[in-house]
Amino acid sequence: MSRTIAGVTVTAALLAGLTACGGGGTDAAEGRTLTYWTYQDRTPQAGQVLEKIRKDFEKANPGVSVKIVKIPKDDFNTKLGSAVAAKTAPDASVLDQPLVSKYALDGTIKEVPAGLFPDGTYFKGALDTNLGSDGKYYGLPVDQTGVALFYNKKLVPTPPKTWDELKQVADQVHRAHQDVAGMVVPKGDGYGAWMFPGVVAGAGGEMADVPGKKILFDQPPAVEALHLWADLLPSSPRKITDSDKPFENGLAAMQISGPWDVPTIREQFPDLDFSVAPLPYKTAPAGNIGGENSVVYSTTKNADLAWKWLLFLGDEDNNGAVADAAGGFPVNTKATPVGTGPENEAFLAQLKVAHARPAVPQWIQINDEIIAPAIETALSGKATPRQALTDAAAKTRTLLGWNG
Repeated sequence: MSRTIAGVTVTAALLAGLTACGGGGTDAAEGRTLTYWTYQDRTPQAGQVLEKIRKDFEKANPGVSVKIVKIPKDDFNTKLGSAVAAKTAPDASVLDQPLVSKYALDGTIKEVPAGLFPDGTYFKGALDTNLGSDGKYYGLPVDQTGVALFYNKKLVPTPPKTWDELKQVADQVHRAHQDVAGMVVPKGDGYGAWMFPGVVAGAGGEMADVPGKKILFDQPPAVEALHLWADLLPSSPRKITDSDKPFENGLAAMQISGPWDVPTIREQFPDLDFSVAPLPYKTAPAGNIGGENSVVYSTTKNADLAWKWLLFLGDEDNNGAVADAAGGFPVNTKATPVGTGPENEAFLAQLKVAHARPAVPQWIQINDEIIAPAIETALSGKATPRQALTDAAAKTRTLLGWNG
């Protein structure tokens, strides 16, 4: 990483700007309007959360108005892209994690000012989703989410903690119940490829070294991770797991999924006694990460105010509610999560050790068009995990123009 954002020194210009729009209600702040784009509310309660925070921010900054524009999530990126092209982008907005490095490379968004916040404010995985390919930060995290291990407590009384335990438990379940799969093994699709880096990190590896321009997912940790999934298939036959909702219907003892599935399972399958645990690992706890970030656009004339608003969304007092409204977990290390219980605890533990996707503008394409097919090639037995990932790495190097 080429730079560190430390809270010890704050540039004079930034300090002056934040003071001007601060709680004192100075003349510089009066009459200023900040436009912020975000997704349409998930629920009425989510809308109430953001409205309260907007009012609190305006109360703390007399003379400042925050105009929040809510756009359906499916339309958001298209409308934002059009606004960027027309140079009518808002002052700030939410932005899906993989788009940060692309917008940073294009010069569409501003680099985070040095000294904007103290070290340790955000979880590292969440903060690192804001890295550009140059190793600098271009946004702040808003919420984070990831996947963990769902397990049927009737079939798996104690969840496995290691890869070896995972394979052992899956095998024991299938041997005892031939019509039940040990686990729903992820497939070679975009979703499976999104989860894969977290498993690779559990073996001590990474998918890429962006500053060094090196692809790493053909190295032993990634090969071992794909071998793990392949090794699970004999105890987790696809003829079982390809059925409708195999975990929910008691046909699979374990699956990897996210917090979005917890309320659905509770509501639709009330008799299923399940819980959630952190992902099993080989060398160290790890996982993947998803969620949203917030960025400031290069065309804004209110950069100081925009950064202050983004800090407000992510501070320890507000971020728990903001993240919950967005459907995720807090990114501020001191924020209190909304809700308790074993499921939340498992996801929170997982996110503390989450690894961000490589800060490569083309990563969505690499994920969907190169890594996903490679995973499926190995899981279908058409190639060994090593050969499948070797071929995928070669294609990625060609796409990026990297030699490493």
